[in-house]
Amino acid sequence: MDAASAPSPDRCASCGGEGVVLLVKDGRTVAEPCPHTNGCRECGGDGRIFATDERGYSTMRACACGRDPRRIATLCALRLPNKFADRTLTNYGCYSPQQARALLRARRFVDEYVPGASIRALLLCGPPGTGKTHLLCAMLRELALRKGVRGRYEEFFLLLSDIRDGFSRGLSSREWLEPLRKVEVLAIDEIGKGGKNREFEQNVLDEILSVRYNAERPTLLATNYPPPGAPWTYGAEGEVRETLEQRVGARIYSRLLDLCDTVDVLGPDNREKQHEVREILREKEHPDDRQASGGRNDSQRASEAAPHRPRPGRG
Repeated sequence: MDAASAPSPDRCASCGGEGVVLLVKDGRTVAEPCPHTNGCRECGGDGRIFATDERGYSTMRACACGRDPRRIATLCALRLPNKFADRTLTNYGCYSPQQARALLRARRFVDEYVPGASIRALLLCGPPGTGKTHLLCAMLRELALRKGVRGRYEEFFLLLSDIRDGFSRGLSSREWLEPLRKVEVLAIDEIGKGGKNREFEQNVLDEILSVRYNAERPTLLATNYPPPGAPWTYGAEGEVRETLEQRVGARIYSRLLDLCDTVDVLGPDNREKQHEVREILREKEHPDDRQASGGRNDSQRASEAAPHRPRPGRG
C-alpha cells in the first residue's frame, strides 16, 4: 500500500485512522479532512509532501495522514446516497449465511481490483432491505480510500429521469454516456426498476453495459429481482412476479451473466427489523400507547426484531 492510500497510524474515533470523514451537507454527501489531520507534523495540514528523489528531482506525494486533496475529491465524486455516507464493509450486518458470503465476495472484489486489469464484476440479487445498497456504497468507498479508484453510484430509476431531462434539453446520447464510460468503477442500483416505457429503460441499460464493456471497466449492479430458477420471488401483492431476465430482456440478461458473478443477498428485511426496534423504544418512552400497538409486550416485539430470527421475504 503506498502513501496515497495508507491510513493514518492515529486511530481517530471520527475517521478510524483514514484521515477523511464523509458528511451530509446541503443535501449531498461530501468528504472532508478529519480535524485530527490539521496538525500533521509531516505535511503541516496540506495533505501533500514534497521530497527529492534519487535523481535529484523534486516530487510530490500524498501524506500518510490521508488528507491528500486528490483523495478527498475522489470520495466526493462517488455521489453516495446521503443515508449511506457512513456505510462500510466493516459495519455491514450479516444475519444469514448468504449475507456473509456476499460480504466476503465484496471484500474479494476490492482486494483483487487493479485499475486497467480485467476483473469479474458483481450482480447483487435479493429482496428489499437485505443490504445490497450498503455493499455497493461500501465497495466504492473502500476502493477510493485504499486504492484511489474513481467510482460513481447511480440509482437506475433516478438515472433514467436525468437522461430524459437531458434529452429534453437537447443532450445527445454520447454526452450522457461519456461520464459513465470514463469512471473506473460504476455502481448501478435497482436495475429492473422502471416505469411503463420498458423498451427505453432496456435500451439505456444496454448502452451503459456496452460502453462499459468496450472500455473494459467493471460495473457493479444490484436488483430486487431474482435470476431465473431462484427459490425466491419479488413483487407487491397482486403483481406478476417477474425474474430479472423478464425485466431486462433475454439479451441484456445474457450480457449481465457474461460480465458479472451473480451474488445472492438473502436475509431478514433490515428495514423492518429497524422499524420494530424503533417501535420498542417508542413504547418504552410512551407506555400509554401500548394498547394501540395491538397488545404485544416488549419481549414479544424484541423477539420478532432479533437479528438471528430471519423473517420471510416480501416475495
